[in-house]
This record gives sequence, structure tokens and C-alpha cells, in this order.
Amino acid sequence: MSIGYPDQEPLVDTPPSPGHAAILVVDEDPAFQLGLKTFLREYVGFEKVFTARSGQEALDLIESEDSIEVVTLDYQMPGMTGIDVMQELARTRRRPLSVMMITGYPSQELEAQFRSLGSPTLLASHFVPKPVEFEKLEPLVLRAHEELLAAKRTGTEEPGGAADQSDDEELEHTFAELEAKLGAQSLQLTSLREKVDAQRGKWRTDFLIVALLVFAVWLAGEFGLLDEVEGWWTDFKDEVTEAVAPTEAAPGTSESDSDGSGADAVPADTRESAPLPESGGTPL
Repeated sequence: MSIGYPDQEPLVDTPPSPGHAAILVVDEDPAFQLGLKTFLREYVGFEKVFTARSGQEALDLIESEDSIEVVTLDYQMPGMTGIDVMQELARTRRRPLSVMMITGYPSQELEAQFRSLGSPTLLASHFVPKPVEFEKLEPLVLRAHEELLAAKRTGTEEPGGAADQSDDEELEHTFAELEAKLGAQSLQLTSLREKVDAQRGKWRTDFLIVALLVFAVWLAGEFGLLDEVEGWWTDFKDEVTEAVAPTEAAPGTSESDSDGSGADAVPADTRESAPLPESGGTPL
């Protein structure tokens, strides 16, 4: 078994200085940690170099410091191993990271396990055994940072990147608003349809009543029922008239005159006309 450095390009082709990017050195050996920190700041060009001696301390720094883009990760540490840290980053990370494992316990199994936890946004392409010469480590660190920048650019261009996710969220919000408006319109249409159906039912009932009345009148005319009703009505009016007429006394007559029982009453057929006086004579 042989573990060595990855194939390297000449130093003249190394990526440019990382500038404002920050790097995190995670190692339980304080001497190695201090030496690597100084080298990365003074010779490689990182303006910010954070350090951690345990896996949990490293996770806390990555969570709180958004400027950290590259991590050099030891394997054997108190509490958590480097693989434990990688598994936690794969589960909870919020942004792209490039991780290099630098370990004094190299093996093909460990390297395979480390690389298997990598993803397009959690880069795990550099596995370096100790002891390491810092001059040979420099191009690997710079390449790891350049790979991270490329992953960021790809993430914003390909589907599923930050820009596309933002557009998807806006579309989902727009669709939600449209769905709410359509739901309100649907309720209004349902209410209007119910009112129209109710009015239509009333019109049908009224039309049916009118049609039945017309049919009844036509049927009565066909069977002579209207003439019978008219004759009955005429007889009824005559009966009412005869019942009311005897109770009305003729105007200008007294009660005795009306029944013919007066003392001076003379039958009309026995009364004689008085002789007319002669012309010029004196009445007797």
C-alpha cells in the first residue's frame, strides 16, 4: 500500500491567491496547527486563518463564520473523527465547502470513505498523508479553493442553483397567489350558480301554474263547463235580487198605505171619477 501526494501541476500554474477567503485548520497537534496557520497566512495569501482542535469546535466555527471556504481536516481528534465531521457537514451544511483531509493515519480505506462523502457542494478531492511539506501543500490548497469557486459558479448556472432556487420560490409564491384568487372566484361562481338555479326553479313553478290554469280554462270551454258556470251565476244573482227586493218600501208611502189597510182606502177598480164642472158654472 502506498499513500502519496496527488498529481501536482508545476507551481507556475497554481491558481491565484485566495485574497479575502478564509480557511480553517482543524488539527489536534498544536505545533502542526501553528506552523500551517502561519504558512497559509504569510506565504499562501489567506487573510483569515481560523483554527480548531476538535471536530465540534470546527463545526461551530463553520456555522458562525460564513467566510470559511476551505477546511484542512485531521482524522484523529478528541470526541469526533474527521469522518464524523464530514458526515455532519454532509447532513447540515448551508453553503459550499472544499475539505482537505491531512492525516497521520493514511489508508486506502480511509481515503475511499473520505471521498465517498463528497458532493458537488462538499468537495472532498484532496487526501494528504503526514508528514507533509508545506511547500508541496500550497498548490493543493490553492487548487481546492479554485475548485470551490468553480462549484459556486456552476451552482448558480445549472438547474437547482441559488438563482434557480430563488426563481422557483418566486414562481411558487405567484402560483399560490393565483390559486388563492381562483379559489375565491370559484366560491363566487358557485354562489351565483346557486342563486340562478333557485330563480330558475321559481320560474319553472310559476310557468307550470300558469300553464295549468290555461289548460283548465280550455278544458272547461271544450266540455261546456263555462256555460254551466255562467248559468249558475245568473240564477244566483236573480235569487239574491228577489230575496232583497220585498224588504225595500217604495219612497213617499206610509206603512198603512203600503199594506192597503187604511180607512179611506178605496179600491182602484170601484172608484168613480167626479163629474167635471161646466164651463162658467159655480162648483157645488
